Amino acid sequence: MDNQSENTDKKKPGRFKKFLITLFCVIFVICISWVVFSLIGRVDAAKIIPDFAKLRISISNPVNLIDNILSHESLHEISAVQELAPAMNLIDMLHDSPVFKNRLLRLAARGSIEAALLAEEGKIAISWDMRLLSPLLRILPAISGFVTIPNLYYVQSGNNSRFELRTEDATFYIGPYRNLLFVTNSRQVFESRSAALNEQNSHSEYTMTFNMIKPSSHDIALILSGEFINTLLSEQDAGIAALLEKIEFDSWVEAGISIFPGKIEFNLAAPLSSGERSLSRILEQRSRAPGMAEFIPADAQYATILSAGTLNELYQAALVFTPELDESLRSAESTSRLLMGLTLDDLLFSWTGNEFAVFGIEGRPHPVYAIQIADERKRQEVFNRAFRSIVLNENVRLNFDGTRIPQISVPEFLQSLLRNWDIFTPSPYYIIYRDYILVSESAEALLSALRSMQRNNVLPGTASWRNIAGGRTTATSFSLYYSLDLSIPFFLRKNTTLGRFISLYQQGLARMSINRGTVEVSLVLVPGSGGGVIQVNGYPINIAGMPSNRIYGAGTAESGRIFFSSGDSAFSLNMADNSIHELSGQGGHWVISADGIGDNTVNAWVVTDRGRVTLVNSNMEPVHGFPVLTGMRLSSPPAAYNGRLYLCDENGKVHVIDENGRQSDWETVFPFAVRSPPSFLTVTTRNNTITYAAVYPKSFFGEIWLLNADGKAFPNWPAPISVNDEFGVGFGSPLVFAHNNNTREPAVRVAFINQSGLLIIYDENAAIVPPFPIILNGIFYQQPVFDGVYLWLISSEGTFFRVSMEGEVLYQHIHGFSVMEEGYITVFDIDGDNVPEVFITGDGNAFYGFTRNFRSLEGFPLPVWGKPFFIPAQGGRKAEIFGIGMSSRLYRWQFR
Repeated sequence: MDNQSENTDKKKPGRFKKFLITLFCVIFVICISWVVFSLIGRVDAAKIIPDFAKLRISISNPVNLIDNILSHESLHEISAVQELAPAMNLIDMLHDSPVFKNRLLRLAARGSIEAALLAEEGKIAISWDMRLLSPLLRILPAISGFVTIPNLYYVQSGNNSRFELRTEDATFYIGPYRNLLFVTNSRQVFESRSAALNEQNSHSEYTMTFNMIKPSSHDIALILSGEFINTLLSEQDAGIAALLEKIEFDSWVEAGISIFPGKIEFNLAAPLSSGERSLSRILEQRSRAPGMAEFIPADAQYATILSAGTLNELYQAALVFTPELDESLRSAESTSRLLMGLTLDDLLFSWTGNEFAVFGIEGRPHPVYAIQIADERKRQEVFNRAFRSIVLNENVRLNFDGTRIPQISVPEFLQSLLRNWDIFTPSPYYIIYRDYILVSESAEALLSALRSMQRNNVLPGTASWRNIAGGRTTATSFSLYYSLDLSIPFFLRKNTTLGRFISLYQQGLARMSINRGTVEVSLVLVPGSGGGVIQVNGYPINIAGMPSNRIYGAGTAESGRIFFSSGDSAFSLNMADNSIHELSGQGGHWVISADGIGDNTVNAWVVTDRGRVTLVNSNMEPVHGFPVLTGMRLSSPPAAYNGRLYLCDENGKVHVIDENGRQSDWETVFPFAVRSPPSFLTVTTRNNTITYAAVYPKSFFGEIWLLNADGKAFPNWPAPISVNDEFGVGFGSPLVFAHNNNTREPAVRVAFINQSGLLIIYDENAAIVPPFPIILNGIFYQQPVFDGVYLWLISSEGTFFRVSMEGEVLYQHIHGFSVMEEGYITVFDIDGDNVPEVFITGDGNAFYGFTRNFRSLEGFPLPVWGKPFFIPAQGGRKAEIFGIGMSSRLYRWQFR
């Protein structure tokens, strides 16, 4: 009995082992059978997409596409584009969905997806290769009776049995076809899906297949009809629309999109031809790598290179779009023959090559132009003949940093004559470098470019170029490298959905190459490293006339206004919809926001130089009781504070106007005219609230005043702006600020720096605060600003100072920066960390931003000057900047 039990025990493990082996074999056979069954009769997802489509989309791996989208740096910036904002809900759902993270589902869902927008309006077709899940398609009808989904019905119709999703707007037909899941909102297309596979379109030259773009090399590949391209691009720019009218698409246009964490790449290939001979000659060429691409300086903020033909060939092509240009050129040629004895062929076409470029250097307001020289001997001959004429001179007296920089100028007698007709003629500088002539209105920009080229400090050697261009200089007929901080490419100047999407990216590189009738275009977009600024949709806005370089604002982003002047008009811009209201006929005037008037109201003061004052609402409509006349002749711009307007008169008086139009004068009359408006500070202590005003009546003897809101001087004031019996003058208004000084009550301080660099800080009783005064090297036209801890100053030649209240001085030189009275310094906390950043504008078209540690903010400098306006961060909305550029454009950026 014991032996029998022992034998039984020995058999049990053997039986279990056999069971496991059998189970494994069964599972293995089922898996192999499943895989084999999923491979039998497979059909390419693209085969059943009809060829009568205007757009086809191919996604070779949808899982990789979603992963790349979710890891993209600018993902959440998409919500800034109103039309794309709804997509964020789907993206957020995928990001948080545990279903999408399931490994088995991700493996099964890697099959390709093909989709098409059909020629019939509103009709679509989609096919998805289900790969390993395709056997499940066979049993969908069997299980449909056990699942109830609203508006989803199963319709039996032989080979065309299908699911129908019925909505108010359309019915979607959903059904399996071998390994594919096919979806369309056209019953005819659904029932002809197998016919599409068999016919394969008899028009082979227009068969909707990829020939130039490889879908597997892109996250999304597209095929587009010429009509669809015309509709998509014509709205972007009038020049593009005119070009599309003169060319023909010889076949489908192919495109590819690749998404990376730090950039997006677009590629497009289109077989093109034209009935216009001049255009056809350009399209039939083969692009070469332009030599100028190797010489663009490393600090270039934008660069455009055109190498599509000689100047004469480009001129002939331009005549196709602007025939009136021929008449203008004929008139110019007659003038050139008369005044210089040179034809346009001599003057322009005879010596120039086929490369033309323009680029902008960081911190330089004027661009540099480069023209390839095909015949240097001929160029010298033409220049010598031109300079011997009565209309052009060559000034060779400028020797800048050891380099002689000639200047082309019009004689003074001719300049005076032209000025009478309001005609301005530039006097550019030029330098010859290798086979190129470099031209600019700025000798400094020209020399900076030359030094970079000589030292091989060029753009192709930078990390940013390697990222955006792949480190290659390819064959191109046209390339456009830009940074939205300093330049706006032509295809972003229209407020379209495509333009608004591209505007989310800080830098871009567009390139076009031509290869015997096939045009290839690539566009690479770089969002930056998560910092910096992005341009707000719809900006910049062109401002007519010559706008003032200082702007003011009031209210929030939803109900706020921007105020500025241009010509003899004052303007307000609605931040919400960019609508502009105008108050015209003001003559010389200022417009500033009326701070402190009412709650949740937006007003502005409009003041003429003869003292007429108008209080206006947000739509530039005068408030009841205005305008008022003061009879003053203003000696400085006006100032507004706590609901009052302060006007300085040439006779040393300060005039005050309140929101009701009541007028009064300050108690103190200054011995000299006040050339800068008073600065103000309100301090609240445990006992009371006091408003301080600091004033500098400009004079050789130099004194500053501290007064109350009614213009009564505090005891011991005024105080000198120089010490040790020296005289000095200064510019601007004294800074009155509150310093914590580790006490419960804030300490009131007044700071002033005179022109020679003597920085003095006084306390409330006009006593000098040690360790001041201190001497800073340089000449100063700007008064300091206080950020709560440090004083910030800038010298005229661009040395940027940080001064602590203990007298510690740190500084940094801003290359190429200069500033006089038109400059502006401000502090603003861009990220809400209670540590403000510092911003500076100078004489040029460059607006700099720094941290307290002198680190330049990403994306800066920006192309504005004068006084900008900041909007603080509010809730989920990020901080913003408004500014006016020298190009007469109003810019608006949002901090990332």
